[in-house]
Amino acid sequence: MKWTIDEQDFSWRLAEASDLDSVLSLLQQAGRWLQTKNTTQWDYYVTDLQGNTAEVKESINRHHTYILESGRKAIASITLDDSPSEWDYSIWGEKAIEVPALYVHRMVVHRDYAGKNIGGRLMEWAREVAKEKGKKCIRFDCLASNSGLNQYYQKRYRRVGIANVYGQHSKYEISL
Repeated sequence: MKWTIDEQDFSWRLAEASDLDSVLSLLQQAGRWLQTKNTTQWDYYVTDLQGNTAEVKESINRHHTYILESGRKAIASITLDDSPSEWDYSIWGEKAIEVPALYVHRMVVHRDYAGKNIGGRLMEWAREVAKEKGKKCIRFDCLASNSGLNQYYQKRYRRVGIANVYGQHSKYEISL
């Protein structure tokens, strides 16, 4: 799939094993930037990348991770899980299996492309994927203490609660 943003062309594709370093680089960059915003969201990609690489690699191998690129440069990435992961069960509890949902994880945009609504376009694309797969909603979460991200999400999406696991996580859901 192709997108044009500010007269620049981007291509959208399923991530391959060879993209692991690009995805990890995006996550590390985001983790470092988030640290400057006084949040620990994704700090483990900065402090323990090796310990968190397997999960990213597995999502790529399961064909759940996508890359947006310009030329051969990774601009953004998103993981779309068809079924709840162990993490999703810890956040959503029994609700994780009540309705068919698409779970969004590790949505990240390169800082050079911030403010161009790429995240919003990714979520619109995720909505279309979810509909095609017969899902009833999209679910995602973030640290409740990440005020900037929560403000962004709450302007656009419905927060449906707080999970008291691994600190507090705001839970968001988009009904389809």
